[in-house]
Amino acid sequence: MCGIFGYIGQGDAGQNILNGLKRLEYRGYDSWGVAVVSRDRQNGDSTIEVAKKVGSIGALEELKDLPKSNIGIGHTRWATHGGVTEVNAHPHYSTDHSFVLAQNGIVENYQELKKELAQKGYSFSTETDTEIIVRNVEFRLSQINNLKEAVRKAFLDLKGRNTIIVLSSEHNQVIAVRNGSPLVVGIGDGEYFFASDTLSFADKTDEVIYIDDKQMVEYKDGDLKLFDVENNKELKIKIRKLDHEDVSIDKEGFAHFMLKEIVDQKHTIREAIQYSEEEMEPIVNIIKNSRNIYTVGAGTASFAAGQIAYFLRKYAGVNAIELKSYEMESYKELFTENDLLIAVSQSGETADTIEAVELAKQKGAKIGSIVNMVGSTITRLSDFPYFLRSGPEICVVSTKAFTAMCSWGLLLALSVKGEAEKARKAINNLSEELDRHLNEDFFACVKKVTEKLLHHEHIFVLGRGQNYYLSLEAGLKLKETAYKHTEGFAAGELKHGVIALIEKGTPIFVLISEDNSKSDMLSAAAEVKARGAHLIGIATKENELFDDFIKTPEGDYADSIANIIPFHLLAYYLAVELGYNPDKPRNLAKSVTVK
Repeated sequence: MCGIFGYIGQGDAGQNILNGLKRLEYRGYDSWGVAVVSRDRQNGDSTIEVAKKVGSIGALEELKDLPKSNIGIGHTRWATHGGVTEVNAHPHYSTDHSFVLAQNGIVENYQELKKELAQKGYSFSTETDTEIIVRNVEFRLSQINNLKEAVRKAFLDLKGRNTIIVLSSEHNQVIAVRNGSPLVVGIGDGEYFFASDTLSFADKTDEVIYIDDKQMVEYKDGDLKLFDVENNKELKIKIRKLDHEDVSIDKEGFAHFMLKEIVDQKHTIREAIQYSEEEMEPIVNIIKNSRNIYTVGAGTASFAAGQIAYFLRKYAGVNAIELKSYEMESYKELFTENDLLIAVSQSGETADTIEAVELAKQKGAKIGSIVNMVGSTITRLSDFPYFLRSGPEICVVSTKAFTAMCSWGLLLALSVKGEAEKARKAINNLSEELDRHLNEDFFACVKKVTEKLLHHEHIFVLGRGQNYYLSLEAGLKLKETAYKHTEGFAAGELKHGVIALIEKGTPIFVLISEDNSKSDMLSAAAEVKARGAHLIGIATKENELFDDFIKTPEGDYADSIANIIPFHLLAYYLAVELGYNPDKPRNLAKSVTVK
């Protein structure tokens, strides 16, 4: 959600920033902008030139009006305050055009600050909360006449999770400050990259500085320095090495990233469990000695968290409770030092989940995590960090990250039970089955069902037991990709009200595994069938109740993981048929770094 990218070096700043912003596209955005410093060779004067656009990032030609430069900043905006317009896009100029500023986050007290600044005579030309930061820096600058100090003091006035980057026309100066939203600095050969994540510059360098909350980094006249924002104390810079296992962003011949990442799952579910018993031992031991295990996430990650909690209860026999990261208020007094919270996030930067982690840590709870982005905030807050190793997930809609989370959760649960090899065998077997199963016949079967859903606005997905959280995730996939009202719910809820929604022709999916919930699921299927529903079975075996049937590979312990993949394809084909971009659904962001 929003992306910052800054460049200083010997190369073309515009080109480098455009490339960096493209590698940040997966985070979600609706407008973008680039600012570079232009110098007059005759008199040495410096100015800042800005180009801003609404919509997708295009080719370098879109920056043809910007001069060649070796320093600049860029931004992808996901609108919060103010509509999607070029005026509201970042970066924003100061009144005298001596600096520009871009922001990720939300200024929670922007109304109060705007009122105070207006009383001081400052005016505003946008609807954004970002412009309030710009004017506040101007006000501080009028008092101090030192840009770094003005930015620092203005930043301390902000409430909420915010990260800003400032480009000055003097001294080759870039200043960036973090509190909540992510910020990293890449160090190349005579060049620096300021960004929201390491993926944006991972093709350029493997050296990185992770900026923590309440820290400010300044580049000026060739020097890079790090400061504590609150006391202005200079801090020692620690350079770390990036893991370059997979930094490529390529569709590899597929029409969309979503389709590629769906097919990737035959490998990525296996990568998520590449942990030895020794590597799993620390979190296994803490689980065995904890009073409660909480799993927490938001969106798709919340359903993965639910599935992980289910596996822990079902196979490890521990008291595992799934929580929504944005609904932690009523639990905050319950956490103790005897509890473990496992945070689940693709990006590792989900604002609600970070707050949940911080809340639990304040109460002394231990923190485990499973994320996809190495070096992310949640990883660095964790006592027991683990990684999906799924490679970049570029499509805004999560597919391979979700199944990788569930795979790791299965390994965790069976490791606690002392039966990790059963998890490895189940996932490895499923990986081989998917390699055979994801073929043209399977795609054709899913496409056939897709055609029958095109003109339906209401779709339901029934699950139970190991398939309950999968039914919720299935519903979300069709909502966010194809914009279809799709509800996943527990099959046991049918007779408690939900069955009133079923009428002739209503598409109903039933997720059925070869387990002790099968007979109950078939009973639910018969009940909706009797009310005229069009029944679509997602199962390993055909049944006479099904009007349509999508066969899934048998996965033993991993059955439920296999059952979500048809919905990934259904969502994809529906979006394509309806003329939507499956990689970039409207209004959505990949990395939700604001509350």
